[in-house]
Amino acid sequence: MDYTAMSAQPLRRQTLVLVTDQFQCERMIKAGRAIAGITHTQLRVFHICAEGRTSDPAALQYLYNSAKENGSVLEIAYNSDFMGAITETLESTNTVNVITGQPGDEDSVLYTLWSRFPGIKFFTADADGRLDMVSTVRVAE
Repeated sequence: MDYTAMSAQPLRRQTLVLVTDQFQCERMIKAGRAIAGITHTQLRVFHICAEGRTSDPAALQYLYNSAKENGSVLEIAYNSDFMGAITETLESTNTVNVITGQPGDEDSVLYTLWSRFPGIKFFTADADGRLDMVSTVRVAE
């Protein structure tokens, strides 16, 4: 097999959904599917679990099933450095959209993520799954 020809192909544009191990993250997967459809991108669902931390297996199975139903798979990375893991993922893929939940407080890592990748469109999903595009004004607050 000629791997040289394969590596020369451009990466497909992606919409990445960042989930925690909570059942309600299904709303973000569905919202991500909608954005992926509108932007003609591949949907990826990604969970970063801190090394040594136990995730809720029932919630992860539920999110795996939801990802599958929405044309994706649930990818799980074990890394204690959330920002490092997500930075590596975003820098090594052709991600153009990212869907997250809403930041919990002023110190949320999401603000750093949004400012670090100005070329990516970030969306937050509220409890009902409604999306808001993150604006530069919001990042600067």
